[in-house]
Amino acid sequence: MSRKVKWGILGCASIAKVRTIPGLLQADNAQLYAVASRGGKKAEEFRELFCAKKAYDTYEALLADEDVEAVYIPLPNSLHCEWVKKAAKAKKHILCEKPLALNEEQAKAMFDVCEEEGVLLMEAFAYRHAPLIRKVKELIDQGAVGEVKYLESHLTDVLTDMSNIRMNRNLGGGSFYDMACYNISAISYLLGFKEPVRVKALAEMSQEYGVDVSNTALLMYEDGVQAASYSSLNSYPRGYYAVVGEKGRIEVPCNFNCRYIQKFTVTSGGNVDNVEILDEEKTEHTVMCPDNYMLEIEQFGRCILEGEKPLVSKEETLLNARILDRIFEDANR
Repeated sequence: MSRKVKWGILGCASIAKVRTIPGLLQADNAQLYAVASRGGKKAEEFRELFCAKKAYDTYEALLADEDVEAVYIPLPNSLHCEWVKKAAKAKKHILCEKPLALNEEQAKAMFDVCEEEGVLLMEAFAYRHAPLIRKVKELIDQGAVGEVKYLESHLTDVLTDMSNIRMNRNLGGGSFYDMACYNISAISYLLGFKEPVRVKALAEMSQEYGVDVSNTALLMYEDGVQAASYSSLNSYPRGYYAVVGEKGRIEVPCNFNCRYIQKFTVTSGGNVDNVEILDEEKTEHTVMCPDNYMLEIEQFGRCILEGEKPLVSKEETLLNARILDRIFEDANR
């Protein structure tokens, strides 16, 4: 039997319960070894629910367990920097929820500590591990739409529970951190990780909670490509991204962390007759998507066990953080 990485979970957030731990349990190279929560009650519930070996009533106690090789951190955004550094000093490899940090400076500091301690750190963008967006990128690189001119990405939801951490400014809440990070990540990946030369942004702020509940960002690149991001915590749920080129467009009407059979279309060949577009050819692509979270855990496990490079690299994370910093700054002018 091949060796499995022994994982610890720092915090009992819903994303861990609903998506990441179930993905971990499916992974061929992973074992759920320990869970921790402040107070211990939730950790014990998680231990029983998911058959973990151990439950701890403090994060420090889990990090002190020498059998734990890697930790997953689903804590509120404002706590990522602190606990990534503590986990690194405890010699644990770290998969940390997106956004890794509240700004690029924090992210750099986190990577610096991990490199000093000789441990791996990867930002948990599970969707990047799925075959769906890789297929879209492959088609772009093959010239399916010609030279890319425009991209857009939307991620929206209606948040009804105002006690949710996404409405807590002190915990790094808001649509920028929770939703726009996905849009910017997808745009950057599909464009080959280019740096925009101009950024413009708008945000709808909640006066009561002090966080943005929706935002729009416009990006311009040196080669003339333009991109738009829209994210929201108060509009109809939608996950969608599209690429427009000289010869066609790709439309992906799928949530970022999708599963099972997913479909998207490539449209090309149309002719303009007055104001009508005629004779368009639409090709539907079907992609089978295993659980993104399982793929993420397995990939990070291979990094630990076999020396594979993290799919979401340090450079990608820092670019994403840098662009979000610029968006946030412009929206708050």
